[in-house]
Amino acid sequence: MRNFLSARFAAALGIPIVVAFLIYAVLMNSGSSSQSANKVVHFVNYTASVNTVQAESDWIVVQGTTRSTARLALDDARTVYIADGTPGEITCTDFSSPNACVLIAELLGDAVVWFALAPATSETLLTRVALPPVVDMLNGGDFAVLSNGWVVPLATPTKRTCSTPTVSLREFINKFASNMNVSLNLSTDHIDVVTCTSEGN
Repeated sequence: MRNFLSARFAAALGIPIVVAFLIYAVLMNSGSSSQSANKVVHFVNYTASVNTVQAESDWIVVQGTTRSTARLALDDARTVYIADGTPGEITCTDFSSPNACVLIAELLGDAVVWFALAPATSETLLTRVALPPVVDMLNGGDFAVLSNGWVVPLATPTKRTCSTPTVSLREFINKFASNMNVSLNLSTDHIDVVTCTSEGN
């Protein structure tokens, strides 16, 4: 929920060429070059449960950018304005139920540079959100690279839940690839739990 422009995050942004190269290599290895070229990297530095969505009647995302505007009231008492033409994606469509959606965003100050509205995990509406699998780590394990190109802070340590033992998160990522569930803690803005869904490679 808190803005994650911390020293660690600033350090990661301070080496954009290296980070871009590493992420490009990860995406190239995770699929075909044509698929990878369509993945856009987003540094997630803010997450929060959405209390209410006040949007224009024609507010939608078309070809990756918003049409019209919306104002989101969040459970940390913050209000976020999403301008027309903001890059984003919407997979949560229940705008009438409080806390049905989670805002995942890249902020620059108070401005939304990019956002995603994702469905809240039903059992833990105010505390967690499910994310795509982790395919790599950056900055010595401070950040996870997800299969969709998002870069998200990692907890230290990140809990690994599986009947198959692993000695490290790196081994877990290599072994289970896409066969994992990933959970982000909304109170810390970190991924802190990964759970395998198969026996792995």
